[in-house]
Amino acid sequence: MQNDAYVPNFEQPKCFTNVHPQRLGHDKMQYLETTADAACEILKDKFQYVSDQLELNNKQHQALKGPFVSYLQKHVVAGFNSSCYDIHWRKHTC
Repeated sequence: MQNDAYVPNFEQPKCFTNVHPQRLGHDKMQYLETTADAACEILKDKFQYVSDQLELNNKQHQALKGPFVSYLQKHVVAGFNSSCYDIHWRKHTC
């Protein structure tokens, strides 16, 4: 059974470890961006018919294209019991 919540090739949990907080943050963000890019490509294919409709020469449609593409680029990341680690990491690396 396939779960549509997963991005192909990114189904397994990923653990990041590094003694250097800056490098840890970089590795984590790079992985998340790669996953988000893969998910966006899937969504672009899935919603191609919407993109085609927004290509019409209609000002109202053109105004919707930017927000629609922005929506496709959003990627939700959930970690089980990871918020305390993420908050601590963000305080020290950002």
